[in-house]
Amino acid sequence: MKFPCSGSSVPQQLCHLLSSSLHHHNHYLRTLLHLKQTHTLLLKFSTTHSHHHPLSYHLLLPRLLSQLLLLQSPPAATADTLRYALNLFDEIPNCRNEFIWSSLIRYNVVLDKFKESFVLYAQMQRKGVSPSGFTFSSVLNACARFPAILEGREINAKVVQTGFLGNKVVQTALLDMYAKCGFVREARDVFDRMVDRDVIAWTAMICGYTKKCMMEEARLLFCNMGRRNVVSWTTMVAGYANCGDMEAAKELYDEMEEKNLITWVAMVAGYGKCGNVMEARRVFDEIPKHDASSWAAMVACYAQNGYAKEAIDMYKEMRKQNVIINEVAMVGAISACTQLVDTDTAATLVNHVDQGCCCRSLYVSNALIHLHSKCGNLDEAVKEFNRMNEKDVVSYTALITALGDHGKAKRALQLFSKMQKDDITPNQVTFIGVLNACSFAGLVEDGCRYFELMTRVYRIKPLNEHYACIIDLLGRAGLLGKAYTFIKRNGNASDAKIWSSLLASCKVHGDEELAKIAAIHLFEIEPENTETYVLLASIYAAMNKWDDAERHENLTVIFPCSISNVEQGITVMKQQLLEMGNCRVLCLLKLLNSYWEMKLEKALVKIVKVEEKPSKDWGGESAYRYLLADGEGFLATKNCYSNKEWDKSGHEKELEISIRAKYNAWVTREKETYMILQ
Repeated sequence: MKFPCSGSSVPQQLCHLLSSSLHHHNHYLRTLLHLKQTHTLLLKFSTTHSHHHPLSYHLLLPRLLSQLLLLQSPPAATADTLRYALNLFDEIPNCRNEFIWSSLIRYNVVLDKFKESFVLYAQMQRKGVSPSGFTFSSVLNACARFPAILEGREINAKVVQTGFLGNKVVQTALLDMYAKCGFVREARDVFDRMVDRDVIAWTAMICGYTKKCMMEEARLLFCNMGRRNVVSWTTMVAGYANCGDMEAAKELYDEMEEKNLITWVAMVAGYGKCGNVMEARRVFDEIPKHDASSWAAMVACYAQNGYAKEAIDMYKEMRKQNVIINEVAMVGAISACTQLVDTDTAATLVNHVDQGCCCRSLYVSNALIHLHSKCGNLDEAVKEFNRMNEKDVVSYTALITALGDHGKAKRALQLFSKMQKDDITPNQVTFIGVLNACSFAGLVEDGCRYFELMTRVYRIKPLNEHYACIIDLLGRAGLLGKAYTFIKRNGNASDAKIWSSLLASCKVHGDEELAKIAAIHLFEIEPENTETYVLLASIYAAMNKWDDAERHENLTVIFPCSISNVEQGITVMKQQLLEMGNCRVLCLLKLLNSYWEMKLEKALVKIVKVEEKPSKDWGGESAYRYLLADGEGFLATKNCYSNKEWDKSGHEKELEISIRAKYNAWVTREKETYMILQ
């Protein structure tokens, strides 16, 4: 069959070209250039001979576009090809060709233009063009990758309505869509209804389980698969790695006969998430030939585990070897530079992004905002935020935090309001930034209002960091009593950040009583944290209370030590030593001695030693001091007026004593002599 042409009015070359190429797929049209040349000739002909053949151009356009879509079919699709194809498509009035519609949808999906594919599908429906299995599989793929579960459910209903539910390709696409959107129950329903399950369907279902860290279900399917390929093996290994079970991941990894880059990268990333940098590097070194993704995984591994210098060095090596810098590598390098606060390297990385070494994606821009903020360049952080076409909660949170840290509380709160107007829901980290901004600016009422907004409107459960922000906010304003009340009413009394914040405020405002209370809690929570000792010591230093401490240098503090009720004359301490280089600690312990909380405990003790005390030490009466011990390393002393009050036989005896908190005894380092601070 020839295309309509009129011998004398149509050039022979054009007739031959159109008829032979468009109908018989002549090898002459092997490139996009040839198709464009044909289009030009066709357009020229239609313009010159429009009075003889007014419909020829529009009749031939669908054939030309079909040939283009066949010639440049995915995955060979490019943005230029798609743009050219859409221009041709727009010239076709009321196109009814299902292949053209479906191919254009598929083109958009391949090029990650998911929203555009949804628009085309909707237009196809409105035009009354019946979709095929190819159409459904393409648009479902877009739903899976976007992800778009609502659109996916609508298409599922259309699949049922049009009778394509039994189509194997459509079933697999439905399964994949539900699995990638995280709806494993619906995915499993589709999977169970499939009569003929191939390895693609099995792997898609396994992938759905692994994304939800349902590894037992995934492993059961994996074991029941009739035939496995490298993709199914890799899916399982990556699933275990992403879920943090590196032991199981390594077990399967070692069993794999054929490994690929995806497997190696999954192992590197998995070890990185678990903090095992050495194993990650070992796997990286096993890779026969590295690609951009493997390099990037190692850069990210170093960066997220605090190996900032190594991450930057590896990034430089990538540049040296002309490895393509992808998004993961760039974000890792920027994160490492942020940790180092290296302004020179920061300028270099920003220059690389500006030069287009990688896509300036949402994640890259978010990382750049953090980098500029940490390097003290707030203006650049704002510029980066403003140039972003797409912003998420991380974008807003990063800049809110940056503005607050740089003393721009008003702008930070204005940005938070804009975030709400843009319908972006704040998260826990966002409110930490907001509360910090209020704290630095002394906005007590605003800070309390935002705390209520977080808990009551957004239903976000406060973290200890949020409580610490409120304590700091109240403390900076000198409202220490309210801060202490807030802790008792709301805060987690076992969190060091909260009490540290209160202690710091006590230092600023010179509140000795609350400082002692805060310090006692910190001693219980973090007995080995020297910052508490230093901070409390500085409070007493300001009060000139170091006379006693000057006599005791290079001493060792016993912990955890407990002292009994002074009125009963019982003292308890534990024989476990913590070396402290600052003699001032002893003085502060002496000052705190009367503030330990009382708690009655029953201890099973026996007498170790009895000492008779001179009468002058005991108000003129005979008295004895008993040294008692229990099985857990505690020592106790009890003062009595008679040596008959206690059995000297050494038998164990249960005694109810009031045990106090900690740090009430000291020993000299040289002699290890126990002494009681009373």
